[in-house]
Amino acid sequence: MPIAKQKFDRGKLHSKVEEEIIVFLNERKTGAFTSQEIMGGIHYHTDFSTPEISRMSTFAIADFTTLLHDLVRRKSIRMKIVGTRMYYMIIGADLGKCPKCGEAYEPKKTWKMAGRPNKQGQRLQLQIGLYKCPKDGNFRKVINKTKI
Repeated sequence: MPIAKQKFDRGKLHSKVEEEIIVFLNERKTGAFTSQEIMGGIHYHTDFSTPEISRMSTFAIADFTTLLHDLVRRKSIRMKIVGTRMYYMIIGADLGKCPKCGEAYEPKKTWKMAGRPNKQGQRLQLQIGLYKCPKDGNFRKVINKTKI
């Protein structure tokens, strides 16, 4: 039985490997990694000891790369080619997703301001980013909150 496009788009991650990729990159937010480095980091083993196993491992690597590109398409991670290699990185806290179309953008401007006190009377310092979406215009997002 077919499902609606919205339900399909909201679908959950279809494998534990995707979750492990997200966790691996999330724990290492300051760096970008190749697919081989991510494979090693999540212990995604491949074996090239015999020709038969080598063929199966080649398909496993292709599937892994497809998972990475699917995560890029869904805006969970981003990919950039540096030199001749593809690097992957988690979408950072400073990137803002447009609330209307969901595209991720770098902030055009950032500033800090004191927020309102919470129920305990503590004040927070907010770092706010101003973003510009070519389709939907400007939007703001709180990038970081720290106690004063």
